[in-house]
Amino acid sequence: MAASEKRIALNMTDIRSLGADPDGNRFYPVKDYKGLCVQVTKAGVKSFVLRYRFQGHQKIHTLGVFPAMTPDAAKKAHTTAWGQLNNGTDPNQAKVNAKKAAEQERRAKFTVSDLAERYELEHMPGNSESWRMNIKRYLVRFILPALGKMPVREVTPGDVSALLFKIGKDTPTQANRVRAVMRTMFQRAEEWSLRDLGTNPVAVVKVRNPEKARDRRLSDAELVALGQAFRGSKETPEVLVALRLGLLAGMRKGEIQGLRWEWVDLQEKEIRIPPEFHKTGKKTGRPRVIRLCSALVADLQGLVHTLGCPYVIPGRVVIGEDKTRTWKPFTALQNPWERLRVAAKLAKEGEPEEQDPGLHDLRRTFSSVASDLGLKGFVAELVGHTEKTVTDIYTRTAVHRLQDAAEEIGARIDGILKGTIDPAKEAKARESKAARKAKKTS
Repeated sequence: MAASEKRIALNMTDIRSLGADPDGNRFYPVKDYKGLCVQVTKAGVKSFVLRYRFQGHQKIHTLGVFPAMTPDAAKKAHTTAWGQLNNGTDPNQAKVNAKKAAEQERRAKFTVSDLAERYELEHMPGNSESWRMNIKRYLVRFILPALGKMPVREVTPGDVSALLFKIGKDTPTQANRVRAVMRTMFQRAEEWSLRDLGTNPVAVVKVRNPEKARDRRLSDAELVALGQAFRGSKETPEVLVALRLGLLAGMRKGEIQGLRWEWVDLQEKEIRIPPEFHKTGKKTGRPRVIRLCSALVADLQGLVHTLGCPYVIPGRVVIGEDKTRTWKPFTALQNPWERLRVAAKLAKEGEPEEQDPGLHDLRRTFSSVASDLGLKGFVAELVGHTEKTVTDIYTRTAVHRLQDAAEEIGARIDGILKGTIDPAKEAKARESKAARKAKKTS
């Protein structure tokens, strides 16, 4: 569009006097400054622009928007732009190059710790609560200590391979999980232009550790040893109750760590987790109902509520930019469990990882004790599995029988942990009885 006939002085008064033209953008040349114009859009936005020819083509280079750019700043920008032209450089290309350089610098400074923070904010909300907790544990325990300070673009397959090898020597299954988290993180890094496309360093690391299906339960003797470790433990009461919820009620780790007081009804001896907060909720559309034995009711009654915290097992407080305090779920149950299982000598040095009982094995122990007591028909409902048989559907209606079963299982495990039930004496009694019976029949 041709420039307006009106020429203006480079001062605030003249520029402010310019009005918008509803027919379109207008350009007002500035006196004594070659090519410098004030552009006024039909919406009234004013900008300093440089009109010039470069290699035979008419071009416009935006210097800045008024009033953020003052007349004095426009003078300096005008001088700089003509300096670039006199040196054979197109100011528009120089602007593009500067923008690219700034982006490269930003990417060079963006560390794996920064990536983890953005990953938590933008990616992890789509994961289940239990998996989010696992991801945070993998980040804090493995990924950030090793790679946190490295720029995202400089992480190589060798860095990833070295980290996974180190983890895999002791915990090969966890190494596979860490690999999965890192692979997704660096996929998002490519999406967010923090790495070039097709450069995911984890994708090149093909080796995965073989995994064995776990079928581990705590024996009666191990429960006795664990009970002794509980009694001598310096862990917080909340942590001990968390582990007992896995053992005495068959709760999943994610259910325990994200458990809210509003879901707990001690009078009815139950916990009701809404569908959106438990593993099978999306599939069934039903809350997860957990039956509590008397021992667990007493445990929960004995806990002191943390002021302002909705969680039974308090996590951590995050302070937002607006200074609001938000409680996050507890995510570190694995660490105290490892301390306790070592104290109880359940984890043996030099043995494969699969031999060490994990947190999920507490839940498996609950199911196994139920089977030992002849209550196998109630297990699916009590541990929250989706229904697969007609029997499972019918047991749903027998609430009082489910509660009785939960009480019997919980009381058995609690008795062994506390030492009021002695499995060794029971075994001897059974042997004596069998011997007497054999003697009578001989």
